[in-house]
Amino acid sequence: MASFLEKGQSLFLSPYSVWKINKTSLSKLAERRRKLKLQAKEMDVYLQSKSYVDTVLVPLIPIDFGEDLKLTASMSEYTTALTEELERQFKGRVILTPSFTYLKKDGVGAVYETLLRWNEHINDNEVKHLFVLTSDRDWLQYEKEIGAHCIWIPALPLEHIDESHKYKLIHEQVQQLLPIFVEKWSV
Repeated sequence: MASFLEKGQSLFLSPYSVWKINKTSLSKLAERRRKLKLQAKEMDVYLQSKSYVDTVLVPLIPIDFGEDLKLTASMSEYTTALTEELERQFKGRVILTPSFTYLKKDGVGAVYETLLRWNEHINDNEVKHLFVLTSDRDWLQYEKEIGAHCIWIPALPLEHIDESHKYKLIHEQVQQLLPIFVEKWSV
């Protein structure tokens, strides 16, 4: 049985098979779809109130399909959770981009020029602040070159934490990050 399925689920890989999904999985899927629809609609709001939206938040996510797969997956999960909560806290002022994903083995130096072009494009479109959030410490050395506010957060493994504690942990971490944003905005 495939290890990615939850208890009570089964997956048969034949043209005539059935994939059983529990109610929790269906509700999670529906929630994700609602969020995707909402994000597209929110862009109309952002375009109409462009003068208030002065910040772009970019999650920087390394990926490795080798020996560091689990580590980079944990980094991705944590960074994504934090950036989504930050966007909720600053709704109307911050645009959260899709994750900037890169191969960990290539190193930050190999991809930082692409992020630099992102920053140039963002600045050309009159956005005043670019924040990048990552669990990859290597980005800190490029903060000045990319012209962004780089926030490094060591990843906490969320895989064994239940949902209510996970939310509390993310919320508490975001509360610690809020002053960093406010400080950078006031400069």
